[in-house]
Amino acid sequence: MQQIKIDANTAGQRLDKFLARHLGTAPRSFIQKMLRKKNITLNGRHAEGSAIIAGGDILTLYLSDETIAKFTKPLNTIIGDINIIYQDDNIAVLNKPANLLTQPDSANSDSLVGRLRHRLADSSFAPVAVNRLDRNTTGIVLCAKTLASAQTLSQLIHDRAIIKHYLAIAHGKITQPLRLEGLHIKDADKNLARIVPRGTSCDGVKAAITEIAPIAYNAARNVTTLKVALETGRSHQIRVHMASIGHPLVGDKKYGGKGAKRQMLHAHEVVLEQVEGTLAYLSGKAFVASMPDDMVYFYNLGETY
Repeated sequence: MQQIKIDANTAGQRLDKFLARHLGTAPRSFIQKMLRKKNITLNGRHAEGSAIIAGGDILTLYLSDETIAKFTKPLNTIIGDINIIYQDDNIAVLNKPANLLTQPDSANSDSLVGRLRHRLADSSFAPVAVNRLDRNTTGIVLCAKTLASAQTLSQLIHDRAIIKHYLAIAHGKITQPLRLEGLHIKDADKNLARIVPRGTSCDGVKAAITEIAPIAYNAARNVTTLKVALETGRSHQIRVHMASIGHPLVGDKKYGGKGAKRQMLHAHEVVLEQVEGTLAYLSGKAFVASMPDDMVYFYNLGETY
């Protein structure tokens, strides 16, 4: 059995979401079953997963120590440096390196969030990433260190009040800014996206809008460095949109690129436009992560636009 007293840092969220974070690897169906059978109670009574927990509430988990230990097994982390661009009591802005997951997968692999959680192990709220980058995409990841900041940042992303700019290096010469519009579909089984013809009607088809502007052209390597902005946030959006116009990203083998060990894509800048509430002090704040060395190699010696 385990008892948990809810504090101010974790109050205000749904009970099932709190339990999902606390019992990190427990299936949602297991949590719902335990609530239904009163093996998990709120203040000694049955509670629905949708109940909002408050400071001072007592959760009782009538589960064996072995079961709790299995679901709360520490993340597989590598103790080492994390590139922190900015940090305060509410958020952490991290510069993710290549070949690292943003969040742990089902195998509980090493991840950026796992490393941050290891550093903040004494916190009552496990930090979460509010935006994700592919394993081999580098750059800025926003992490919330409190429930209130997680809710605020998630709402800002939903409202498109967070501006994100990427740097990308694509094969071929691109001389003019372009607005790419298309229909996007993702094959989850193959982890592969594609842009489909207008008029396509099937499950999962969504609009995708990408704006690109050339920064420099490297004639010796025939590659163009681009500044990229997203109006929509689809899976692999930049990668698949560039491939669809015949300019795949350098190193992006999945979408036809070559010449590097990874796709040359970097989340370069994040701007918090208009922020209210507990994060109002960050309104207008911009965070920048410098171009990584492997991209600088292709950018250097280029003809600047």
